Amino acid sequence: MNKGSKKTKWRKLDDQAKIYSLSENINDTSIFRLSVVLKDKINPKILERAIEIVLEKYKAYKVKMEGGFFWYYMDNNHKKVVVTEENDYPFQKINTPENNNYLFKVTYFKNKINLELFHTLTDGNGGSMFFKEIIYKYLELRYPNKLKSKEFDDNQSIKTDNSYLTSYDKKITKAYNPPSAYMLKGKELKPGVVGINHFVINLEEFKKYSKENSCSITIMLVSMLIYSIYYSNYKKHKSKKPINVCIPIDLKKYFSSNTVSNFVSYMVTSLLLKRNKEYSFNEIIEQVKQEFENKLKYEKIVETMSTNGKLINSVFIKIVPLILKKIFVILGTLEFKRHFTTTLSNIGKFDVEEKYQEYIKNYYFILPPDWSEKIRCGVVSYKNNLVVTLATSLEEPSIEKKFKKLLEKNKISYEIESNEINSII
Repeated sequence: MNKGSKKTKWRKLDDQAKIYSLSENINDTSIFRLSVVLKDKINPKILERAIEIVLEKYKAYKVKMEGGFFWYYMDNNHKKVVVTEENDYPFQKINTPENNNYLFKVTYFKNKINLELFHTLTDGNGGSMFFKEIIYKYLELRYPNKLKSKEFDDNQSIKTDNSYLTSYDKKITKAYNPPSAYMLKGKELKPGVVGINHFVINLEEFKKYSKENSCSITIMLVSMLIYSIYYSNYKKHKSKKPINVCIPIDLKKYFSSNTVSNFVSYMVTSLLLKRNKEYSFNEIIEQVKQEFENKLKYEKIVETMSTNGKLINSVFIKIVPLILKKIFVILGTLEFKRHFTTTLSNIGKFDVEEKYQEYIKNYYFILPPDWSEKIRCGVVSYKNNLVVTLATSLEEPSIEKKFKKLLEKNKISYEIESNEINSII
């Protein structure tokens, strides 16, 4: 972006965005949701104004996706941002004329604001930064006598570099490919219906419990999820495939980058468990710890990122027309998805400046289930709340119930909030 420019020129997609844009279809929307609960009822007009102001800084998000001959690309979107009252299940398609073709969607309900983002636009880290700015600006406009308004200038405009291009190792030929995974079984909800249970857990108690077991919060949560899947679903069905949990990795922790485009990779914990065996929770923890020790290494992360980077930037892929690329990527994605039982994504702490904290009750991060991963787990912490959200397309909430029992067994304080589709309250 040129200094002093009031417009964002069209730009290429980052490597991960290229895949998301090509694989988008009705069954794999590649959307994630961030939500915040405030102390007062939402004023939609003020919310619209807040978004308009923030987009002056986040000009690179004021875009629509267009199709070229070889690739999709981002172009300026001069239409008004649409803010609507929530009246449907989450994770409906975003990139639509009704949403003025924006790649993010804002809804509200009572005192809650939801921001859904198409992954082509950004990842969880970039989305959280954008959402935080919207919340700040909304609160400043809502309470002008108490909160001083911040002003943006062009020098604050965000960077949207394709950090994959400068980070992946061209010498690496192949990375670890996880085995085909066990897919959850059970009667499913109607298409488009999602069951959501938020576990609002005492963060200090959970940290202490994790530390007592010599593991991180993420390792503990992955262990709980695998244990819950094993005893509530896996043992009931014949399978010789492992339970594979995909864990997204923020590459900014390993490489120098300040982009707010996608810059993530992943690792997979793969546990091949026997159906006729009784595993203790501690045994599961130890196996997960070993998986993290073996796979959460710099060289392994570079391998996975570089293999994907080389593929998307290969000469063959570049010269294939867009319509053929889309067919190849959809077929590849269908095969790729068979390697995951579920995903657990922990975007870490939602840091809020102190002057805004009294207006914010809680914060949520939600991932949509899909045809292969019938339950997904989004994790975020705010103040002393560790919010673990299980979103599912399964009718019977047996995994959620087992997860709840683990918390109770280990005397960890929690509350549950639900959309009442398959509530376990």
